[in-house]
Amino acid sequence: MFFEGFGTVINSFVMIITGCIGVFMGTKLPHRIRDITLSGLGLFTIMVGIESFLKTSNAVIPMIAILLGGILGSIIQIEKNLELIGEWLKKKTSNTTNPTTKNFVEGFVVSSLIACVGPMAILAPFNEVISKDLNLMYIKTGLDGIMVFIYSGTMGVGVIFSSISVFIVQGFFTIVGIVVGNTFLNENMINELSATGGVMILSIGLRLLNIKKLPSADLIPGLIFAPVIVYVLEYF
Repeated sequence: MFFEGFGTVINSFVMIITGCIGVFMGTKLPHRIRDITLSGLGLFTIMVGIESFLKTSNAVIPMIAILLGGILGSIIQIEKNLELIGEWLKKKTSNTTNPTTKNFVEGFVVSSLIACVGPMAILAPFNEVISKDLNLMYIKTGLDGIMVFIYSGTMGVGVIFSSISVFIVQGFFTIVGIVVGNTFLNENMINELSATGGVMILSIGLRLLNIKKLPSADLIPGLIFAPVIVYVLEYF
């Protein structure tokens, strides 16, 4: 590790590279193939969300975390602000000739959520800073690289800019890890964090399948509430 946060820089860089490759290859595919691929990804995303949710030992904890997170997220309008960022980025890249730019904002929002709401987006930076271990970061980098490669081929260049979201979110938790200086999250907290993230991932799957466009980003604060609720239950 050359410096603290090195893993996050590599993570973002790999997403840019695989995203560019995905956009190039995606333009070579017929629309019907891109559509069925996106549907398949939606189904897979739902199953990943369910698998993560099943890690909970008490479904009330992620339920409360989602409710509190949703309330806070809707107050500060995370989803709306994320879409505004996507629109701004779209305008800055509007000279591109890629026909998939009509999905720019949706691609940016969806891929940002998938890359940032999972527990690895928190645990990987913590591991890097506190334990000096990059293994979890390398795993996340590989998963994000594959995700961006596939999604950019179906949703366009907006997906590539999710690397910015990853850099900001994981950079934040890198700083938190430096400040905290010790491992706060125990196994129960991690499981409930995963379960709460699973609900959010499930909502993204429904969005990809055009079943219902839920404001998934507004639920993100639930990832903070989940371990806090576990802490309160264990120590009070």
